[in-house]
Amino acid sequence: MKKIFALLGLITISTAVQGQIEIYNEDFETSGIPATFTIVDNDGLTPNTDVSEYTEAWINKVDPLDPMNNTASSTSYFEPTGEASRWLITPSITLGPAGNVLFWDALSHDPSFPDGYRILVSRTDTQIASFTDTLYFIFGELADEWQTRQASLGSIGLDGETVHIAFINETENGFKLYIDNIRVEKENYLAVTQFDSAELVVYPNPAQNLVTIKNMPAGSHVKIIGMDGKTVLNSDYAKIDISALSAGKYIVELISDNQIVRTSIVKN
Repeated sequence: MKKIFALLGLITISTAVQGQIEIYNEDFETSGIPATFTIVDNDGLTPNTDVSEYTEAWINKVDPLDPMNNTASSTSYFEPTGEASRWLITPSITLGPAGNVLFWDALSHDPSFPDGYRILVSRTDTQIASFTDTLYFIFGELADEWQTRQASLGSIGLDGETVHIAFINETENGFKLYIDNIRVEKENYLAVTQFDSAELVVYPNPAQNLVTIKNMPAGSHVKIIGMDGKTVLNSDYAKIDISALSAGKYIVELISDNQIVRTSIVKN
């Protein structure tokens, strides 16, 4: 008899940052699983005849809850039984300098035999040995309705990296797993005007040489960030020399007690 798995997850959750830009999106609707994905059958096991449609480790499969929706799907129901190791690897994704968040939808087919999965990240290529960063793990995904999940890529030091993201079905004696709507967003520094600039006063503004952070708390750190999201200056002092910067608009980011406040300045 198959085991009934309890839900168990090691979850890295991040609230979406105000002012996000989507940098990657795959919903498997246009051409199924794109050829840019890498699919690896790392277990070599044979699917049970009840799931004989799984001729590859991951296949394009219709959503069991919505016949108009396509998904990526894998199985862990083998004959003889064994533990799955079935990899679905994205093409390379270049992350932004901050605020990078992975979103995805997931569903187990049968609540009595849920499938668990792990999400790993490679900073180099699609070789299995290169996936050394663990982003997420769940022992048994929920069934009956899709779960929209998210995890912070920045929380494991991946901001600014070019990465591949792997979804790995590693269930023993489950049934079917579905993944859909893989999306990555980064922080949009151009949306900084949405923040309350009254919380961070920088003067003079516009400025040509020196700017001062008003009432800067002790132990704070300041970043000056260009409109491309790249940090151009770092300082631990309230007075900052910006004379070497090119004319234009910049973001001032004040980091204090794990809180971040931003405003914009103009360099003449």
